[in-house]
Amino acid sequence: MAKRRRKKVPLPARQGERATMERRLQLGGVVAEVIDRDLRGNPFMKRDRARCECVLDDYLYRLLLTLSEHEAGMKFRCAYLRGVCRVMVDDPSGGGEYDPEMAMLIVPISEEILREAYKVLTKAQKEIMIRVCGHGEWAGGTDKLETLRRALERLVTLWKL
Repeated sequence: MAKRRRKKVPLPARQGERATMERRLQLGGVVAEVIDRDLRGNPFMKRDRARCECVLDDYLYRLLLTLSEHEAGMKFRCAYLRGVCRVMVDDPSGGGEYDPEMAMLIVPISEEILREAYKVLTKAQKEIMIRVCGHGEWAGGTDKLETLRRALERLVTLWKL
């Protein structure tokens, strides 16, 4: 009797590419996205994407921040990472285009954004903004979260978001 040949079906993802159980429990978990489909329309490849990439996203996901407060926090976060930590992060409003002339001006612009933000914030608000938005730490108790919200409200009115 002839041996049956088994049809080779590629795995949807190699082992180790999918999120672990620990990662699925962190910061709102993960969302499975379909990358590719076969000819019949069935999902062929999937990948896991983080639902919340930073603490601000998690606060928005749990409805502890409004959308404008989240936007102000993300603007502060990008400026802090560029101006202080010297980390090149993508500009959410840039559309993904690279402009070499603008790349030289990004750090001074970020430092100017931080200076004007520091002028309107109190010392406690500035510290909580740097901890939460800049370094990605949790705010702590409800009083510190309220201080963060007041700081974000000030930045919303400053930047007219």
